[in-house]
Amino acid sequence: MNLLHKLWETCYAVLPICAIVLILGTTITPLDPALLVAFITGSLFLILGLTVFLTGADLGIVPAGTYIGAKLTRTRKMPLILMAGLVIGFLITIAEPDLLVLGNQVEAVTGSIPGDAMIIAVAIGVGLFVAVGLARTLFQIPYRIVLIVGYLAVFILASQVSETFVAISFDSGGATTGPMTVPFIIALGVGVAAVRGDKNAIDDSFGYTGIASIGPILAVTILGFILTGNGGSTPAVGATGVNAGQNALHEAAALSSGGVFETVRAILRDIPGVARNVFVALSPLYAIILLFQFFLLKLPPQQLKRVSLGFLYAWIGLILFFVGADTAFVPAGKALGTALGALAYNWILIPIGCVLGAVVVCAEPAVWVLTEQVEEVSGGNVRKRVLLATLAIGVAVSVGLSMCRVIFGFSIWYLLIPFYAAAIALTFFTPKLFTAIAFDSGGVASGPMASTFILSLTLGASVAAGGNPAIDGFGVIAMVAATPLVAIQVLGWMYNLKEKRVLRGEGGK
Repeated sequence: MNLLHKLWETCYAVLPICAIVLILGTTITPLDPALLVAFITGSLFLILGLTVFLTGADLGIVPAGTYIGAKLTRTRKMPLILMAGLVIGFLITIAEPDLLVLGNQVEAVTGSIPGDAMIIAVAIGVGLFVAVGLARTLFQIPYRIVLIVGYLAVFILASQVSETFVAISFDSGGATTGPMTVPFIIALGVGVAAVRGDKNAIDDSFGYTGIASIGPILAVTILGFILTGNGGSTPAVGATGVNAGQNALHEAAALSSGGVFETVRAILRDIPGVARNVFVALSPLYAIILLFQFFLLKLPPQQLKRVSLGFLYAWIGLILFFVGADTAFVPAGKALGTALGALAYNWILIPIGCVLGAVVVCAEPAVWVLTEQVEEVSGGNVRKRVLLATLAIGVAVSVGLSMCRVIFGFSIWYLLIPFYAAAIALTFFTPKLFTAIAFDSGGVASGPMASTFILSLTLGASVAAGGNPAIDGFGVIAMVAATPLVAIQVLGWMYNLKEKRVLRGEGGK
């Protein structure tokens, strides 16, 4: 456990975001000094929280998932394995903070889609598709087949509901895979694949998060049919969304109206509520581990103590992380989006969005967990820095395109269809391991940073530019989840070409 190493990595990821916001907040879009103080203070909380959380994930969450996955597979009891996957997926998801944030924003902006109903639907979808992922590994079903069938069903159903539900359903697929679900689901998959021990086990170590992301999209699409009767437009989404979006823009001003000391006091007052929410989020996962410990794992006391200590670190880290995100990134995102969207030359949103997208993805907690595990499982062949750079390029493109939607108001279908078609086509040319990593990366990239800062920036820009945030604002998380599918697979294709050239060179000697 190297806290200083984690701290350095976190600073390397977060400080560029802080620099960009401070530059914009003192030049193109001047922000209130108290809001800037809140942003700086919150950024310190976020850096410390991310450091502690990643340490806790290494200590407790990742090992626990690996232990459970391995033990479940050794039982050879298929009903138990699938039922455990369903229950684990449901309980982890229903308390995922990213999903809670999105559910609240959806209910506030649309005024007609209940946040609780959406959360339950998404949790059911994740649970079912975690079970599908486990079955795929055990029966050695080609990953490509699951993706083609899953996304074919998604696009057929989504074409029958309103565009509001399309954007929100794809957003939910990205937001669901957050800092709690990703480490555990990835480790679960690594544990199941490791027990198999055949030559294809490494290729099947990843891909669970990608499969789990399909469930929420299907679930929210079906929820659209239930709420509207026939999949049509939800009542009064447009007007309600604009009003809610305009009201939300006053939050940043309210935060800074009391001055610097009141801002700091507001941060401190926020901690107990966040601590309670994070405790609720982590408790089901820890309860599952204790249940498995009693009936199946039988870990030595020292190992169980290590796992418990990891959860304590994760709890403290996530408290600090979300306090920092709520204090620093949501208000600053809304304020910046509003100011930029109101400019006569609001096209500047596009390049700024690209830059912010590239640096924000590097601050996602789950991204660091995924890249470290990929480097470890691949034996160092897939370097963490290369994977991070590729993800940054992909997310930069996605946020830039989302800002184009805000400015020009075109349908999200013009973005989703080409990217997912390209992603599925690339599965026929990319090594299996890279395909699984790519679809995992899509869910991982769209974590709490995208759900807070990027979504807030987009909603603020949409209102200021005269658009409808319920249509133009939502969908940005979906795009953040879509572009890595293509970017990582292209990286895999390039790795494959390089390997073939090396082999040809050696054969010619």
